[in-house]
Amino acid sequence: MPICLPCWPGCNSCQDGSPCWVQETWLLRVSVLAVQGVFMFLIFVSMLVAYQYRRNRRIRASGLLLLEMILFGSLLLYFPVFITYFKPSTFRCILLRWVRMLGFSIVYGTVTLKMYRVLKAFLSHTAERAPYMSSLRLLRILGVMLMTVSWFLCAWTVGVLQNRNRNIPVVTTTTTSDGQGFNLCYLDHWDYMMAVAELLFLCWGSSLWTAIRPVPSAFHEPRYMGIAIHNELILSTMFHLFRFTFPSLHPDWMLLLSFTYTHVTITVTLALLFVPKVHTSGSSVAMPSSKMPSTSDHSSSGFIPFNPTCTADEVLDLLDLLVADLV
Repeated sequence: MPICLPCWPGCNSCQDGSPCWVQETWLLRVSVLAVQGVFMFLIFVSMLVAYQYRRNRRIRASGLLLLEMILFGSLLLYFPVFITYFKPSTFRCILLRWVRMLGFSIVYGTVTLKMYRVLKAFLSHTAERAPYMSSLRLLRILGVMLMTVSWFLCAWTVGVLQNRNRNIPVVTTTTTSDGQGFNLCYLDHWDYMMAVAELLFLCWGSSLWTAIRPVPSAFHEPRYMGIAIHNELILSTMFHLFRFTFPSLHPDWMLLLSFTYTHVTITVTLALLFVPKVHTSGSSVAMPSSKMPSTSDHSSSGFIPFNPTCTADEVLDLLDLLVADLV
C-alpha cells in the first residue's frame, strides 16, 4: 500500500520529497562574505596609509583628497556582495542600487575628472597660459555629479514605493532550471537605464584617455587610469548582458558572480592606481632652479606658466611639479 510522504517544508504541492526551494550552500556563501570583509578592511587600512604618507611625492601628485574619495567609493562598491548574501527584501533591493550607483559615480567620476583636469591643463590651445583645476574644484564638480545621481535614485525609489501600492512587487519569485524557486530583486526598465548610463559614462572616460595619451607623465598615472576605465567598460558590459540574460541564475552562483565581478573591476582599478605609488621609484632628474617656475606666483591668477623650450626630461619634472601643486 503506497504511503504519502509530507512535502518539503515550504512547498505547497510536490511529487516527491525533494525540496521545491533553492538550498543555498552556506559554506560557500560564508567564505565569500569573509573574503569580502577582508578586502573591505584593507580599504580602511589603505585610507589610513594614504593619509599617513600624504607628503609622499606620488601621493601629492595624485591628490590625497581624490585618492581618499576613490577608496571611499570602492568601499561602497564592495557592499553589494554583502547585500546579495542576505535574502532579498524591499529595503535591500533599494539599498543595492544606491550603493552601486553612488560607489560607481565616486570612483569612476573621480578618475574621469582627473583625466579631464590633465586634458584642460596640458592640451589647452593657449600654450603659455593654460588654466588648471584644483582638487577642491574637482570635488565640487564631483558633488554636482553625485547630486544628479542622487536625484535619479530618489526618483527611482519613489517610483518603486508607489509600485508597491499598485501591487507591483519589488521582490519577485522565480525558478532555476531544476524547478527550485527563490526570491530575487525584480529587474525593471530603470535597471537597464542605470546600466546604459554607466557604460556611456565609461565611454566618455575612454574618449578622455584617448585625448591625454600624448601627455608625458613620469608616474604614468594617465596610462593606469585608462587601463582601469577600459577594464571596467569591457567587464561591465559582459556582466550586465549576462545578468539581464540569465536573471534566474542560482543564488549561490549569482553571489559568486557578483563577488568575481567586483574584484576583477574595482580591485583591479585600485591595484592600478595604488600599487605603482608604493613601488620603489627611480631617481628623478633634477631641474635647474633657474628654469623651475614658481607656481605660487601664479596661484592667484589661476594659470600655470609653460615654457615651450623645455627639454623632454624637464617637461617630465615640470609635469610632476605642476600636478603636485594642483592638489
